[in-house]
Amino acid sequence: MTIQRTNKVYTFKVIPVLLLFIWLISFYGMGSYGISKGLRPLVRGMENKIVLYKTRNLKETETDTFIFRYEDINRQTLELIKDTAEDKYKEIIDIFQYEFKDKILVIVYDNADLMMETTMLRKGDPPMGVYYGNSVHILNPELWVKMTGELEYAFCNRGPMLHELAHLFTDHIGNGNFPMWFTEGVSLYFEYMVDGYEWGKEVVFTDTDIYTVEELNSNFYSLNQYEAYTQSFRLVKNMVDNYGLDKLIDTITLLGEGHNLDEFIYLFEKV
Repeated sequence: MTIQRTNKVYTFKVIPVLLLFIWLISFYGMGSYGISKGLRPLVRGMENKIVLYKTRNLKETETDTFIFRYEDINRQTLELIKDTAEDKYKEIIDIFQYEFKDKILVIVYDNADLMMETTMLRKGDPPMGVYYGNSVHILNPELWVKMTGELEYAFCNRGPMLHELAHLFTDHIGNGNFPMWFTEGVSLYFEYMVDGYEWGKEVVFTDTDIYTVEELNSNFYSLNQYEAYTQSFRLVKNMVDNYGLDKLIDTITLLGEGHNLDEFIYLFEKV
């Protein structure tokens, strides 16, 4: 087949190279505490280009803060997602005291397979939301809210928007310089703080089954995920209970400046 030197063909050739680069950085360049402060913005930008390309055929609309790309979903549901995103963004900027100059991309999927492919999730059930590629990815809540008349309450109070926006803020301020358990614990803590939802409230750990920070650092995805998320949330909650919310935000900021989380591990212990 003749190779045509057009932008479209060039994009198809570049995407696999970007994917390979991102994979190599993820597995060989991250270490225990994420990608270095210099590399993270580069990788995030590359991921974003892939997301934009894979969702290029979706419809688009904007608000003051967001750009929404979406498939064919109910107009009322789309408005609910847009309003909720604006509300949760206001909550988050009050916490972080940080605002984005550019509009944030949110992609709403009616096709779970497309969501999994776009966010490079290779196994498991599709989640309600994902933060990937400098953008928030949301599964149409009509696909996971089963109770008639509960859509608005469930999405506003139990939906993924706040959680994924917290990931976005933590990533930008902390420059990706943290392990996975930390960013999950931060997002779950803000769900608890803002929406009153406590992840794993019913879980009772004993001294023998509680995960250590070292285990969370090195084997997060190999652990029982519900329990690993629960322990991550509780570690962050311990920190805020003992030292205050400002200390958590300061820690994220210092991580973004190149400090190592090892310097702050003592903050997560019960006192």
